[in-house]
Amino acid sequence: MSISRLLVVLSAALTLGATAAPAGAPLDVRSAVEGTKQFKITEAGMIEITGPHSIIVTPSQAAKGQNLVLSMDYFCVGGMPTYAVLPGPPFEPRTARYLPELTHSEAWTPYVARLSQPGKPLPAGWNALRLDLPLPAGRVLQLRNMQIRAERPGDFKAKSSRPSASSEQALRDYLNLDFPATIESVELTESSVIVRGSAPAGEGELMLADIPMDLLIEDPACFETLVAIQTADDGRFETELPRKRKRSNRDYDRLTSRWQLVRKNGELITPVSHARYAEKVACIRPGLAAEKPRHKKGLGGWSHGRLPNELEELDISAVTVNILAHTVLSPTAGPNTRPFQWQGRTYHANEQVLQRYDRTLIEAAKHKAVVSGVLLVSNPARGGNAVVRKLGHPDAVKEGTYAHPDVVSEEGIGIYGAIIHLMTERWTRPDGKYGRLHHWIIHNEVDAAWTWTNVGEKPALVFMDLHQRSMRLVDLISRQYDPHSRPFISLTHHWAKAGTPRFYGSKQMLDLLATYCRVEGDFPWALAYHPYPQSLRVPTTWKDHQATFEFETDKVTPHNLEVLDAYMKLPRFLYQGQIRPIHLTENGFNSPTYSAKDLTEQAAGMAYAWKKMAKIDSIEVWHYHNWIDNRHEGGLRIGLRKFPDFKDDPYGKKPIWHLYKAFATPREDEVAAPYLKTIGIESWDAAHHTGPIR
Repeated sequence: MSISRLLVVLSAALTLGATAAPAGAPLDVRSAVEGTKQFKITEAGMIEITGPHSIIVTPSQAAKGQNLVLSMDYFCVGGMPTYAVLPGPPFEPRTARYLPELTHSEAWTPYVARLSQPGKPLPAGWNALRLDLPLPAGRVLQLRNMQIRAERPGDFKAKSSRPSASSEQALRDYLNLDFPATIESVELTESSVIVRGSAPAGEGELMLADIPMDLLIEDPACFETLVAIQTADDGRFETELPRKRKRSNRDYDRLTSRWQLVRKNGELITPVSHARYAEKVACIRPGLAAEKPRHKKGLGGWSHGRLPNELEELDISAVTVNILAHTVLSPTAGPNTRPFQWQGRTYHANEQVLQRYDRTLIEAAKHKAVVSGVLLVSNPARGGNAVVRKLGHPDAVKEGTYAHPDVVSEEGIGIYGAIIHLMTERWTRPDGKYGRLHHWIIHNEVDAAWTWTNVGEKPALVFMDLHQRSMRLVDLISRQYDPHSRPFISLTHHWAKAGTPRFYGSKQMLDLLATYCRVEGDFPWALAYHPYPQSLRVPTTWKDHQATFEFETDKVTPHNLEVLDAYMKLPRFLYQGQIRPIHLTENGFNSPTYSAKDLTEQAAGMAYAWKKMAKIDSIEVWHYHNWIDNRHEGGLRIGLRKFPDFKDDPYGKKPIWHLYKAFATPREDEVAAPYLKTIGIESWDAAHHTGPIR
């Protein structure tokens, strides 16, 4: 490629992102090809590159030091492979170094890569770098906050010395073992734990282990609390224990324990059953009524105060509300805090934050909208207060937008449980004083945990061992107050194929969760699925060739929603013989521009999805996302309304807004009918798949 003499200087927003020493060198950035449309700088000061391209970056001041890194934030749906960086000029292949890939990202993601290090410095005399970016044709990469600087402590996180997850092999061995004994049920009354099971005769004393949820299966502490068991002649037993005991000199509620049979021979303790969690939980508010969406029209990421008449205008029956978990607690007591107890510790509720959420939940209740809280955990690798550092998983790395909670330490699960206890007690009152939160969506898109629920790099089974603990903890605590509350597992449209090397695939996550339910006791979880079109940028989902009508399809999108329905009706996924509720909790269609064609195709995608979904009884609601176009979504325009700062029509209602309003009303067919022509079918019957799925 020829090198252009044109130098495009970035705005201040693209220079130094931090002032802490040692300072970074701001970068001037230019395209390696003059006049190309593949490279541009937006009004917001972001670089946008489309398809394979090379850029030249030049430090505006000398970047000094032996340990130099390239630091930036990026947004790239689909990601970008490993790429070459050539120092120069001249830019010679022999001096190239190869930097790690940019993984698939649906949010702004921090990126740090080493340019030089002791023993491998950059060549003398260099003053610029050429980045050869192998983006696939049509793929968009956005960059901001680019700088070259010296490596800082924490850029490349060292592994914690504390075990933070079980090994994959240990988990496989445990799940696959055919134990001779079994725990058949665990029931929690208000004051006791009742455990029932059976065990054949054997050598050694039969005992019941009380294992707190945070202990890993390899931890010898699992067998510190043992209770002798007496069986009847047929090997069966039933034992009743106090619900409270002491742990670490504090009061401990066995609500969060799992129970396992062992045999003790002298000092040797041998497990003889799988562990099992409580399935029946005493509820202090058993009369709380069950509520379901009155129709399938929901809204995602809603909050009180923004366009206050929207729920009424659109006749919304359900909403999701994003909840940053750490914000409801204060690290210390203060004028706006209230102390409360959980598992023998004192915590401090942040009343100001809780009251902000109250206003949203109270407003939702006025409109009879069912509320699902999306429980988000800030990433401690990105900093934060004492609550964030204790709550987030210790292996989380900066690439994650959010983290998974720490469910494998007594302190971590203590603070996490306290947060859930505080919120469920408050938002399930029979008088509705603070509003009601009906269900919990346990974090976001956990099959894409690297981005949305980060625990560092973990095999799928290891991640699910952590995540099912999070789901169970929320289930056990919330069902004490609301017998109808369900934890939802949140999954992307990447189904049998993971989408990127660091993702897991939603089908694999469901299969692993079902395995844990079979082995350690079932609980009433449900499914929060995100069936975006196969490309988030392309709304014509009826053309999704990666979405086929088989269980091994790459993706589940609106095109093949029937696969999701059929899969969740398989016997291993049923709960007490019934299909688990499916909520489509984040879904939308992009309008690449505000042209008439793009806006029509956006609305056509929604009409197609709605008409298909209407025939699937397992799907209770569609939460449209994003409600309003957002400048921070990598150029996507998924909203029902236009950008708030769009000068020609701020918050403008797109055609899809009027279509969405008509759904579940007598005008639905009339308003949807014109989109049949866009899709290329004569009737909505042609949209439905009626053949076998296997």
